[in-house]
Amino acid sequence: MKIIDGHIHIGKWSDVFLNYESTVEEAVKVMTSSGIESAVCMTGNLNENEKLFSGINSRKDYKFHFACFINPDDEGLDDFLDKNIDNISVFKFHPSFQKRRITDDTYRKYIEMAEAHRIPVIVHCGRWKEIASYEYPLEIARRIPGLNVILAHLGGDQPSICVECAKAVSDGGYKNVFLGTESVREFYFVNEVVKIAGADKLIFGSDYNLGLPKMYIPIIESLRISAEEKELIFSGNILRVLGIG
Repeated sequence: MKIIDGHIHIGKWSDVFLNYESTVEEAVKVMTSSGIESAVCMTGNLNENEKLFSGINSRKDYKFHFACFINPDDEGLDDFLDKNIDNISVFKFHPSFQKRRITDDTYRKYIEMAEAHRIPVIVHCGRWKEIASYEYPLEIARRIPGLNVILAHLGGDQPSICVECAKAVSDGGYKNVFLGTESVREFYFVNEVVKIAGADKLIFGSDYNLGLPKMYIPIIESLRISAEEKELIFSGNILRVLGIG
């Protein structure tokens, strides 16, 4: 079964994650040893888009899909986007790190850029509901139905929030919203999310370098769904969102 990791990090984090760092070489070894064919990769939170972009493009032995980390306070971001927009697969937004909602005006031009270039966006969703609630990216998805929006961590990385998010996505009939499984630990409630939202809405992610794919692959394998539905989660949905195949 083809597996694509829809959410990995390569590079260095600030002290929020104890300055942990990983290299492209290490990522290739982990991905290949885990049976992962390709991966959507983004930096840590230290504005290293240029470094990562150069690093993955120097590799001819593994396929990475580059996700640009959108930090409006990064002075070099606009120039980087101007030069490389045609080779960017995804925009990644992290409201918790920037301490502003995805609906904040400082993100607006980047969301409009993603829409104009048909680039899907990944939005971090967490338990800090005042800033990182799944409700805010859903607002964006309603306003821009042509923009594919991936809600990271199943919308909140907590069973009750994830189930609430799945219900909101299902009830809202969103054709452009997907749920990333990165960092999900409690396997039992992923079955509930699939039951509510459908397998065609989930995208497998490991959150490497903060997690390991082999920790999370068994969660998808354990789901009480068909092999065809598991393959949608492991690869089919992310390929569709990326416009591949």
